[in-house]
Amino acid sequence: FFKNKFTEAERKSGIVNYIMGLSFVTEGAIPFAASDPLRVIPSCAIGAAVAGGLSMFFDCTLMAPHGGIFVLPVIGNSIMYFLSLVIGSVVGMILLGILKKPVQK
Repeated sequence: FFKNKFTEAERKSGIVNYIMGLSFVTEGAIPFAASDPLRVIPSCAIGAAVAGGLSMFFDCTLMAPHGGIFVLPVIGNSIMYFLSLVIGSVVGMILLGILKKPVQK
């Protein structure tokens, strides 16, 4: 998404970061946040807040402290939890697409 806003190296790391994100491993975002903290961090924080707020609104429960999408079977109201994650991710993506400036070639 928004290919003109990321360097070639950042785009190549996308597949790995999708897998890490599904596992709730956030270290993949560090290089992006370090290169443009004033745009990346607020976008990620707002997207995460939307996802967290929606999961609370939908009364979702998660007994496992970590595990990402792999613990979906043990989540109470798992469909709405997954929907909350998708909505929060899309919100963060759209904000980042709006805020981040195109890469100068």
